[in-house]
Amino acid sequence: MFRKLLALAAITLSAPASAAVFTLCAEAWQPFIYQNAQGQPVGLAVDALGRAARAEGHRIRYLFLAPASCLRLMKEQRIDIMAFATAEGSPPGWLQTQQPLVYWVLNAWVRADNPLHHYPGLGHFSAHKVAFVDVYDYPPAITAKRDWQRVAANDSTTAVRQLAAGRVDVIFEDAVALQDVDPSLHGKIRRLQPVVASVAQPFSFRPGLELLRDAVDGEAQRLKGSGELDRFYQRHFGSTLAQVSASVAASP
Repeated sequence: MFRKLLALAAITLSAPASAAVFTLCAEAWQPFIYQNAQGQPVGLAVDALGRAARAEGHRIRYLFLAPASCLRLMKEQRIDIMAFATAEGSPPGWLQTQQPLVYWVLNAWVRADNPLHHYPGLGHFSAHKVAFVDVYDYPPAITAKRDWQRVAANDSTTAVRQLAAGRVDVIFEDAVALQDVDPSLHGKIRRLQPVVASVAQPFSFRPGLELLRDAVDGEAQRLKGSGELDRFYQRHFGSTLAQVSASVAASP
């Protein structure tokens, strides 16, 4: 009995005193954070956040909701972490990751019969028809350009259909977003390299979670240093991490 009590005491002492389950809200976004066929959270960010949380003795619970719903829960202080939320889009005092892990990577897409095979710069598309997805917050490199004709699109699927049908000349979209588009349209459009622009997508943590935020930053640094992050972006976006990060400051 005495040995059993000692064993129980050892287990109790070894368990983190501040162990907790933190709730993260996100819109599903492959390949960063989404649910597999079994309903389990998976993706680059899920792996990184999971390792960081376990290192601190914590766990993360995931809610997959629309951005507006996540923001409402954030303002009501009913979640601990929100994915893809900037300082401007977070309540006062919330803490954002400083080491980029997730980027929104935008390429120019043209019709398959377009003679272009490499992205020539935004200047090439002056006076062209460009599909603009209503809900997108495009980076300055794209929004600052005015000498083309914007054609409104409700979502990425609409934009792809407009391009495939020849109603617009170019769209700016990430490759992963097109996975949900009708496969019959894939052969009618083509992605141009290199990247047009990219936008870092931070994670926002409620006040008091500085150590967890720092642990996630540390995990992002580790992935970058090991080359894993570079291989990830090459595999999913056809661009190196250096190309993606350099395009954050891209200009027209």
